[in-house]
Amino acid sequence: MQSNSTSKTEVKKRIDRYLEALKAVSQQDPDSFAEIAPELIQRSTLNWRGSDPFFAKSLNEWLNLDMMWTPFTDIIPKDAHITKRIEDDAFDIKMYSGATKNLLEALDERFPTGYNQWDATIRNQFIILGMIAMGGEKGEYQGRLVNRLGLGSGDVRLNGSNVIRASKIALARLAKDNKSDLFAKATGNGVERVHRIESAKLAESIERYVLSHPAALLLPPSRD
Repeated sequence: MQSNSTSKTEVKKRIDRYLEALKAVSQQDPDSFAEIAPELIQRSTLNWRGSDPFFAKSLNEWLNLDMMWTPFTDIIPKDAHITKRIEDDAFDIKMYSGATKNLLEALDERFPTGYNQWDATIRNQFIILGMIAMGGEKGEYQGRLVNRLGLGSGDVRLNGSNVIRASKIALARLAKDNKSDLFAKATGNGVERVHRIESAKLAESIERYVLSHPAALLLPPSRD
């Protein structure tokens, strides 16, 4: 305990000194500091948040314009709910059996824990699957999916709908290979098109899986 406390104290002292140094550099050479600061912030947030398209979009908007009137802390995502749900909803694939267990094991292989190394295709599949599962029986609106993917903020763009379609086809094929039906038939059109998991029970199982995954921070807050 004492060693851990000492370590935290040393880290805090280092951070304080780094901040003092950065402030001094910014005062001595403001033009150069203004050029390198955005990259420093982006690299630091990438290490912290990982591949988070929603936050990346907010950060980009903040760096380009909003920083003049918006504190950085205002754009930090509120992810406390995710940590709480992971702790409360202990998840173990061994709790399941049959086709559901096979599917969850296949998903676990599709989405390795090192999500910072995922490419855009895998990241999109995780977000789409997670959000639809979190919607339960009600499912999830296409407009919210597209927005969360960082592909639109209002009307559904063609690119966004194509990404969702391709992701669902890939995931449905994975499920079929493991003798499971994953998605129900989508209903509605445009931003109000609704995507659902085949059954509420399967949706709950997948929701518990995605919220137990380190990449859960890519998902929006639950709408419970």
